[in-house]
Amino acid sequence: MNIKHGLLTLAAISTFGLVVDQNQIQVHADGVPRVTGGQAGLPRMDVVDVSSNNGYLSTNDFQIMKNNGVRGIIVKLTEGTYYRNPYASSQVNNARAVGLRVSAYHYSTFNNQNSARSEANFFADYANQLGFNSSDLMVNDLEDSSTTGGDVSGNSWAFNDQLKNRGFTNGALYTYTSYKNNNGLNTWFLANDHIWMAAYPYYPSINSLWNSQYGMWQWSSNAGFGGISGTFDVSIDYSGIASQLLNGYVYNGFQGHDGYRWYDNGQLGNGKRWYAGTYYWFSNGERIDNSWQSDATGTYYTGADGRSYQGLQTIGNAQYYFGSDFTLQKNQYVTVNGRQYYVNAQGIARPADTGYIYTGASGHDGYRWFDNGQIGSGKRWYAGTYYWFDQNGERIDNSWQSDATGTYYTGADGRSYQGLQTIGNAQYYFGSDFTLQKNQYVTVNGQQYYLDDQGEAKTV
Repeated sequence: MNIKHGLLTLAAISTFGLVVDQNQIQVHADGVPRVTGGQAGLPRMDVVDVSSNNGYLSTNDFQIMKNNGVRGIIVKLTEGTYYRNPYASSQVNNARAVGLRVSAYHYSTFNNQNSARSEANFFADYANQLGFNSSDLMVNDLEDSSTTGGDVSGNSWAFNDQLKNRGFTNGALYTYTSYKNNNGLNTWFLANDHIWMAAYPYYPSINSLWNSQYGMWQWSSNAGFGGISGTFDVSIDYSGIASQLLNGYVYNGFQGHDGYRWYDNGQLGNGKRWYAGTYYWFSNGERIDNSWQSDATGTYYTGADGRSYQGLQTIGNAQYYFGSDFTLQKNQYVTVNGRQYYVNAQGIARPADTGYIYTGASGHDGYRWFDNGQIGSGKRWYAGTYYWFDQNGERIDNSWQSDATGTYYTGADGRSYQGLQTIGNAQYYFGSDFTLQKNQYVTVNGQQYYLDDQGEAKTV
């Protein structure tokens, strides 16, 4: 606004490192640092106000602003009773064309109630011509020195009252701290959420937001957007009076997740949210990926894209099954692609059939033994021989094993031995039933052996 040519209240750090109170120092607004749309760590750029100083702005220019988180445009229409912004029509129409909310402001010069009403009429006439309606925000820009004589509060009320008489019921007032304080401005006729306060910190930060008791805070007059020439004023809209309050998964220029955050009526959201056909989880607005999450409805898992899992999914070294409602299922049988699985009390899904089944687990190429979907252990008949499995269903190789039927030996491939076999430095003979034979004579390939009481085979 025109304030950039005058004095404005700022907070600063002196050259001696002392913090100076924002209400005790005034500097030229042209001295504020340059900021850029999409720059990390800054307050939100919800609203941009434009005037003839910005010249013609195309729909592409406004789309660039929108892509950088801008949600509303406030166009200067008039000044006093003598000036109309010649670019106002194109600025209003092009901003509306890309879906931005458009409001209007008038640069006031009145110093009594009659002149205030005359300026309000001048403003309303041009607003009607440009297609503004009764619900659009109409702002009294109160900063010029010519307005400081007389009753500034009463004059401002008259301006707002005349706008209402003309059918514009959504009035607001723009000013800055020292103007309000020095002139005893009383804004009793407007709620605080319709006050727009300007103050430019030297080091604007999203972690240090000013004037949050008001509807909007104009925090910089030296903002730029990549791809658009010129300098712009930018504001954070706390109450949504000039912008659509942010809702949903919205681009806002933050680092991470391509600059998007989740909002609920302008506030960063937390917890589970339904979006794009699934549930996402957020912490301070930031999407949580690759993570287990729980609430009163159940347990969920969000993948690398933030989407909650459905169906049979591998997480780590195990498989889990998530229902149509995205919650982890437990203690039940499910069928996936014609194959039945049993989901245990921890939600781990294992094939519900019996046999040596691939599960993706480490070791033995990912295979385990199952009995009706449960991990099996001990001796099992498979592929024409006996195998032995430990308590995790993993095959036991190169090992002596015994049960009530006898003693066995499993080789490097897990198969129980048959016939004459060398184990270590000795030979042993295993019968047709795969058990170790003892205390008998056997003949192998024409050679007779005696099997002693330890099962060791010795030539005769």
